[in-house]
Amino acid sequence: MSSGQAPNRRGNIKRPDVGVRDKKLEVLNAQLKKIDTEVQAIRKQIDQNQVSSGAQDERSKLQQQLRDIIKTQSDLKSRRQAIHDKIKELDNALKRKKGEIAAKVGSKAQYQSVDDIKARLSEIDRDISSGDLSLVQEKLLVKEMQALNKLTRDFQAVEPVKKSMDKDRETINALKQELNELNPREVSAKFEATQKKLNDLQGKNQVVYDKRQTLFNKRSALYKKRDEVYAQITQIRSDFDNEFQAFRSKLEKERLKREEEQKLSKLLEEKDNAMGKLQEKLTHARQPAFTFEIEAIENVLCVLDPTYVKPAKHVLDVPATASTPKAQIRKVEADDLVPIVKEKEEFFSTTPKSKKNKKKNASSASAASSKFSLEPTMIATLAELDVTVPLGKEDVPKTVEQLKAKHEEFLSKQDEQTEKNIAAAEEDLKKLELEYAQKEEQVKKELEEKRIKDQQEQEQDEN
Repeated sequence: MSSGQAPNRRGNIKRPDVGVRDKKLEVLNAQLKKIDTEVQAIRKQIDQNQVSSGAQDERSKLQQQLRDIIKTQSDLKSRRQAIHDKIKELDNALKRKKGEIAAKVGSKAQYQSVDDIKARLSEIDRDISSGDLSLVQEKLLVKEMQALNKLTRDFQAVEPVKKSMDKDRETINALKQELNELNPREVSAKFEATQKKLNDLQGKNQVVYDKRQTLFNKRSALYKKRDEVYAQITQIRSDFDNEFQAFRSKLEKERLKREEEQKLSKLLEEKDNAMGKLQEKLTHARQPAFTFEIEAIENVLCVLDPTYVKPAKHVLDVPATASTPKAQIRKVEADDLVPIVKEKEEFFSTTPKSKKNKKKNASSASAASSKFSLEPTMIATLAELDVTVPLGKEDVPKTVEQLKAKHEEFLSKQDEQTEKNIAAAEEDLKKLELEYAQKEEQVKKELEEKRIKDQQEQEQDEN
């Protein structure tokens, strides 16, 4: 997208009008002010219609008396209930003890005490001592005496239980007496009398209460009306906030869309630049390999071997780019070599040479011509090709032979290396296309995730 289209799309998004909202709120705020004025007036009337302090004090006093009476009734009820529970507990204990006695001496025993048994034993002794009884009758009386002696022991065993029962009966009688003394009727009568006084006082103040209640009702109605106005104000503000939120959401969507277009446009531009460089590399790769090395060998052979004829061939001009490998220059120690000094390179000579100097130079040149010498550039070329640098004329044939061997080696590998170079360049192009396709997909994915995250945050803010 071009930057010129952004203002047009931004203009289609209408911002909520704050002025319209404020006009609506102004009317409702005026209503609120009027309602508050009426509420203040009613509050003033309520404050003016108050019950006298004396009546209020008397009413408070009677109410406190009622609370005390109610508390007394509650305590009295609790005490009576506790006494009833105690009496019930003692009754249960008497029944249990009576059952224990009946289990030992029988519930329908002929003798009810030890004295009764002793009287019967005395009577039996008299009968036996008289001698008037037959043997059978005497045996029966002896047997009865044994039974009575056993019964005497049983009565003696339950005697403490009987004493305990007598004590429980006395306790029950005392509790019943206490229960009779705790008569709630007096407290109830006092409560009714106090309540009557309070009702009479309440009747005298009812007129004031009725008027105050009327004012309370009016105030409640005003409160309700005020709440309705507040609800309208809240609704207006909420509607405006929702519209403004929708406005911001549209702006955010527009911004995300522009951001997506900008990122994709930048990515496409980077891809075009990278593709251009790789296309240039592919163009260089399609030229025969080792062109520079073969050309350098042929140039050196032309110098070292006068019989060598440089083969004619057509080589495309390769522009110098950063992709062209720069040969590493090796430092060669050749102290016994004499460099060729050309007169035309004397750029800084300002005085003409005298005849004497000319003769001296001529003699020096004659002496140098008898020595073997190479130009520094040729020495550097031989070093780059990893070929032995000749130090004298006798070393030249060896160097020429190495150069020709290198020449044949480069020519034999030229087609294979050229294909490898082309394949490598094409592979780089494929990798680049795949890489930028992945980058484009990643950019779209990140923008989509950001869009979803912003939408979720917006929904949370609304909730």
